[in-house]
Amino acid sequence: MLTLGAMFQASAETSWVGIYLQGNKVGYASTTATETQFEGKKAARSEMRMVVQTQMLSQQMKITVRSVTIATPEGSPIYTEYFTESSGRSLGVNARFYADRIEAVLITAAGEQPHVIKIPEGVRLAVDPSQQVMDGSFPLTNGEAKAYVFNPEGMNLVEVTVRPGGKQKVEIDGKTTEAQTLRIQDPRAPSTMYVGDKGEFLLMTGPMGMEFRPESESAAKQLPGVFTGDLAVASMIVPTGKLDPLAKKLILRVEGVDLSKSPSDAGQSIKPEADAWIVTVEPNTSADKNATISQAQHGMERWLKPDIRVPSDSKEFIDLAQKIVGDEKRVTAAAEKIHREVYGFMGVNAGIGVMRDAREILETKEGVCRDHAILAGTILRAAGIPARFVNGLVYQDGAYYYHAWVEFWDGKAWIGLDTTRMPFQMTAKYIKTAQGTVGEALQGFLLDGAKITVIANN
Repeated sequence: MLTLGAMFQASAETSWVGIYLQGNKVGYASTTATETQFEGKKAARSEMRMVVQTQMLSQQMKITVRSVTIATPEGSPIYTEYFTESSGRSLGVNARFYADRIEAVLITAAGEQPHVIKIPEGVRLAVDPSQQVMDGSFPLTNGEAKAYVFNPEGMNLVEVTVRPGGKQKVEIDGKTTEAQTLRIQDPRAPSTMYVGDKGEFLLMTGPMGMEFRPESESAAKQLPGVFTGDLAVASMIVPTGKLDPLAKKLILRVEGVDLSKSPSDAGQSIKPEADAWIVTVEPNTSADKNATISQAQHGMERWLKPDIRVPSDSKEFIDLAQKIVGDEKRVTAAAEKIHREVYGFMGVNAGIGVMRDAREILETKEGVCRDHAILAGTILRAAGIPARFVNGLVYQDGAYYYHAWVEFWDGKAWIGLDTTRMPFQMTAKYIKTAQGTVGEALQGFLLDGAKITVIANN
C-alpha cells in the first residue's frame, strides 16, 4: 500500500486527496493528525480513511480501509488498529509495539489469531519514514533513510527506503511547477512524492499510473457513478518478441526494474547484465514420481508447520487432506489430487481485495489467485507435503499479468502448482518475483515500468 500519512502535515484538521488510476478517478483518502496522551505520555494520533473503487478482470472491486496509529512524538509506533473491507469480506489487525517485539492479533471471519513479530536488534521502526525525512526527525545516512514499517496485511515487517531526489518539474492542474522529490522504495509499491518550497504536499505518483492529488473534501468524495479503470489491465506488461506459452524453457531480458531480490533457484535464474536482467525460466517438469510424502518431509519442517492464514494443523484441514489424498503415499500423485480437487471446487471472484484465512476461503469456495494459493498450500501442508507460496507474473493472451500460486517439495525440487488453471504441469510462462511464507510472498511486488523482451523459446 502506498504511504498516505506522508501527504499531510500534522494538524488537527483533516486533509483530503483524490486517487486516480491512469487519469480516472477511483477513490479518495483522508488523514487527521492530532496530539494525544497514551499511557500518561504525550503521543501523536493519526487516523487514515481510504475508499477505492475500480475493477479487476472486469469485475467490480471496492476496498475501504481505516487505520488509527498512536506513535511517540519522534514517530515510533506504539499502537495501531487497522481494518479493511472488500466484497463483504473484512480483515482487522490490532498491534502493540514493544522494544523487541510486536504483539498483534489478526481478526477475520475465521476468528482471532494472535501473532508475535520479533523486532531484530538494531532495526528502527517508523510509522511513516517519508514524513519523518520531511520534518527532519529522521536524519539521512549516506543520502538515504531506511526504516521498517509494520505491514498489517502480511503481519510482518517491511523495509522502506527514502531518498531525496532533488528538484524536478511536475505538471499539476495543467501548470508546470518545480518541486522537491522524495523517492520511496517500498516493496509493496514504490512511489514518488512532490513537495513545494514551503513543505506543502503537491502530488504523489505510484505504480500503474496511480496519482494522489490534494483536493477539498467535497471534490475528493466525488466519484464516478460506475467503476472505472481495471487494475489487471493497468498493471499488465506486454513483452516484445514472440513468446510460446507452452515453452519448457524461456529466456527474457527485463529492463527498468530491480530484480536483485527476486528468487533464483533450480527453476529460475536471474542474472544482471549491464542495465538489465536476464531471466531464464525452466521449471522442473520431471517431478519425482516415486518419492513418498515421508521422504519429502525430511529437513523441510519450516514448510510443513501452520502459519498465519495457514491453519494446516486444524482438524478441518487434516480431515479434508485425508479425504482428497486417501491412501496415496507418493508425494507428486498426492499433490496432483489436491490440485485437481481445488481447481474443481474453487470459483474465481476477482473483486475480493482482502487477504483471507484458508478457513474462510474454504467456506466461500471462491477468490482471487492469492486465495487459491493459500487454500492449496494449507491442504498440502495438512497432507504432510512441504509447501511455500509464490508471487509473480503469468503470461496469458499476449501479456504478463500479476499472479500467485504455490510450490510443493517432491524431495528433490520445488514444483509449481497453480489451481486456477489446468493442467497440473506448469510451463515456463510463469516468472517468480517472491517466494516464502504468505507474508513474505503474497504482500505484492509491482514491476512498474518494466520492459520485457523475449530472447529465446525452447
